[in-house]
Amino acid sequence: MGCDTGAPFRAMGLAWPRMIRGPVAHRHGAGPMKRIALALALWPWLLPAQAQTFADQFESTIAPQFPLVGGQFQLPPSPTTTQWQWLQGELQAGQTTTAAEVNAHFDPAWLATNPVQQTIAFIDSVRTSYPNARITDLVAHTPNRMTAVIDSPGSPPPSGYLVFGTRYAGTGLIVQFGVSSFGGSVMYPVDTTLTLAQAADKFMTLSSAPALLVGRIGANGQCTAIVDRSAAVPRATASIFKTWVLGGAARAIVDGNLSATDTVPLVASELAPGGTINNEPLNTPFPVADLATLMMGISDNTATDLLHERVGRSVINNFVAASGVADPNLLTPLLGISEQFHLFYSFDLPTSLSYVNGSEAFQNNFLTTQIVPLGPSNGGPYFHVSLLTDGSWRASPFDICAAFAALRRSPGGSEAFKTVDRAMGAGVAQPNVRGQWDRAWYKGGSLSSGGAGFNVLTHAWFLEDAERDPFVVIALSNASAGGIDQFFVQSVTGRILQLVAQLP
Repeated sequence: MGCDTGAPFRAMGLAWPRMIRGPVAHRHGAGPMKRIALALALWPWLLPAQAQTFADQFESTIAPQFPLVGGQFQLPPSPTTTQWQWLQGELQAGQTTTAAEVNAHFDPAWLATNPVQQTIAFIDSVRTSYPNARITDLVAHTPNRMTAVIDSPGSPPPSGYLVFGTRYAGTGLIVQFGVSSFGGSVMYPVDTTLTLAQAADKFMTLSSAPALLVGRIGANGQCTAIVDRSAAVPRATASIFKTWVLGGAARAIVDGNLSATDTVPLVASELAPGGTINNEPLNTPFPVADLATLMMGISDNTATDLLHERVGRSVINNFVAASGVADPNLLTPLLGISEQFHLFYSFDLPTSLSYVNGSEAFQNNFLTTQIVPLGPSNGGPYFHVSLLTDGSWRASPFDICAAFAALRRSPGGSEAFKTVDRAMGAGVAQPNVRGQWDRAWYKGGSLSSGGAGFNVLTHAWFLEDAERDPFVVIALSNASAGGIDQFFVQSVTGRILQLVAQLP
């Protein structure tokens, strides 16, 4: 059943090429837990010559996105928060959960596979294991999903790894609830003594086409390397491409063409494969800020296509070029989820390759005449595995660092920056990250042909303390034949993150 305490936290992916949406899974045992062209306008807030230098924008203090008050994380209002507050009350020692309470808080779809008495028994077992449970490390929080480490106050590991989800609309009933054991680290013992250079070298052995950047963002938003392993070489990014969609949204807000509070209705034409919001009623209104948070925090694919359509491809393409990528043509015209998936599934390989290798003018015409008329992707007669690495969104670690720098340099305190900060900080991929930094941003992703391991597995963190240049850790793993082990990658990147947190 879905609430089995022994079940791993699963990487949330697609039925076709998988895109990890949120934290990578973790493995139990001695190592990590088993859980988952155009005319381009350059805007002043992206141009070093016309903007304040990055150093001038240091903050003397950075308010935490999720403040700790009395040992409790203060979560923003959302269906997830409301239902977690009820569930946390049920986990207090001496409480008894009733059938009426379960029926009032759990969605019928959950109860169809997890009957009331089984759900009660599971809540009882979690209460027994973690009495008076509270969140000790918040990994991700969006309006409809949350992952966190929970434990009894003062209790040492092992702790509980909570995976929790609700509907967005209506009363936001619970649709996802799991707890597994977490021993306190995502690293295998063999990786815990690696130096930064050794960890970087090991990362490069974990896929056939890797690229890694550990660096800092300094004055004028310039990215400099601390560790560079093929960091200027473009690789398939998977869902990291959504960083540029967010940048386009921020630009539209700055220009006054969009507001974080504007609502976008859920429409059938934008239902993308793997979207967590696909089961919400059509016409459900989503504020732009929520779409951005869903897109980045759990990499929701339908939220991505809704926002992509609302912002507009031309605005997003302009942000790609202005953000400082070395070769904008690798990303533009920037495809949405369904558009990209049509290249995987809907055309024969020569036709898809004609798009991938075509000029920008050809690609724009092909989009308009061939891809867009197909609407949302629901699979197709083909599956071109080679395109996962060689025919999808591509950028280098330095390109991604430049995009992070561009987002960070949006006007301080503005609605645009608040939207970016909330979205980029919604998830940090794994435990032991958020608490190390005043500001932690993350985006990652994956694509898989369905065999063992991944063909594309990517991670990108932006890590900042007040009055200091931010760090980035950007780790891109590509393998045309597949077989990338997410647990090995997670362990080594976990060690890199640990070491970066110790740098002066």
